[in-house]
Amino acid sequence: MGQKIKRIGFGIGAILAATFACTSCGSGSEPITLSDGERASIIDIVQEQGTVIDSPTCQVEVFRIEDSTTYGWATCAPDSQESADAAAQADAFPFRIDGQELRRPSDGSDYEKDVKELFPEDLRSAINQHSTGVGG
Repeated sequence: MGQKIKRIGFGIGAILAATFACTSCGSGSEPITLSDGERASIIDIVQEQGTVIDSPTCQVEVFRIEDSTTYGWATCAPDSQESADAAAQADAFPFRIDGQELRRPSDGSDYEKDVKELFPEDLRSAINQHSTGVGG
């Protein structure tokens, strides 16, 4: 049982790492350098407001910060290593944080409309690459 839990935990970590590595090359610019505190604050907001997954572990890629608005991509998975179908529960999405409020596009038919409303035009190709899994 212990080996199974370790493998599932490793699998979740590998999925998140691979997703982050593959998608980070799609933004077309230098990555944003954040302090540990700034990154932790963004991750806290994403984990609290951005996903419906219970007890998530999230990784974020920040595309741009303009004044009090942060644009980025989040990949979240359940923190519990006992969940056998944890990979199926992964949640990946673009986000916009205004101050302390996170907004993300709705799923389904309004997704494209919401992306156009929430994100500047020059970030939409990076969002599209992330959402379709195309990396650079």
